Amino acid sequence: MTAWILGGLAVAGVAGLLAVMNVLAGRNKQRTLDEGEPVTGWLVQANTALFEDGAGDYPAVCLISPDPDTAEDEGFMTDLADRIMELKGVDPGDTDDEAEAKVAGLMASEAYQFGRRDRLPKAFTGGRSVYLAHLSVYRDHLPGRKLTGRRLYVAVIWDRPGTLICTRPAPKKKRRRRDDEDDE
Repeated sequence: MTAWILGGLAVAGVAGLLAVMNVLAGRNKQRTLDEGEPVTGWLVQANTALFEDGAGDYPAVCLISPDPDTAEDEGFMTDLADRIMELKGVDPGDTDDEAEAKVAGLMASEAYQFGRRDRLPKAFTGGRSVYLAHLSVYRDHLPGRKLTGRRLYVAVIWDRPGTLICTRPAPKKKRRRRDDEDDE
């Protein structure tokens, strides 16, 4: 009888802990969406489940920049993401280039690290300000609820390192009404 009671208390404790964690995660998400700056992110790597239909939210790693011109430079940012992926799995000690060694070290672990963003060496980015960021991807922010491309809409609180970095809803496209032409 005592074992049943202890087992029930343990299950209730775990359920309570999960509920508290869920509430805190929701608060972190809302704070970032409310206070964060909207920026364009560029996918480096993501949990493969995000490319398929499903319900779960998963992490990803992306590039972000506080400089709007850099953030919107698709060619530069996707080329940089490709260069970073080429360094995944490379032992930092196996490269003679100090900047590449640092980036290889950043890609050594696939574990999600809440709020982590690392400024990439300027020698690697051609002098531009670019960060490699660990990102929480929320399916309800994705068109079709899955990843379909490399551009991400991201919210980041730049002046508070260690805070959640997450996707944000895609901006709504301005739709033309059929009767707009009649107004001219």
